[in-house]
Order: sequence, then structure tokens, then C-alpha cells
Amino acid sequence: MSKTVYTVVPADDGWAIICDSNQYGGYKSQAGAIKAAIAVATKLGLGGHDTFVMLQGPDGSLEQVFASDPTLPTIDSMMDELR
Repeated sequence: MSKTVYTVVPADDGWAIICDSNQYGGYKSQAGAIKAAIAVATKLGLGGHDTFVMLQGPDGSLEQVFASDPTLPTIDSMMDELR
């Protein structure tokens, strides 16, 4: 199974998303870049891929903000979480 990581990083006057050494920029806010990365990662995750969104801090550290679960939940598994 493939693993895809989207990393949200500060870039010039805003924010960008880096994936497989490609940079996608033009995001005015950190929240907007994270939201876009999660949207793409979610769609890819539903296709059975392991996807992650990481946020790069000012010191270069990475924080995971999203991880896909390629196994869709069942009613039973959701009820178990509520118990």
C-alpha cells in the first residue's frame, strides 16, 4: 500500500503544501493550507492509500494533523467507540 505525506510549510508571504518534492503554494493562511491538504488526503485515503498531513513548525519540527484510515468504519465499530 502506498503512503503519501502532505506537509504544510510557511512559504514567502503565505503557506504551501509539499508532496513528493512538489510545492503547491498561494495559501494566505495556515488554516487554508491545512484544510486543502486534508481534503486531498481524505479523497486519496478513501481510495485505499495511507495519507498523512503534517504541519512544519517554525523550528522545523513536524506535527501530524491528519492521518487517513483506509478502512471505512462500520456501525459496530462506531458504536464500540461510544461505549
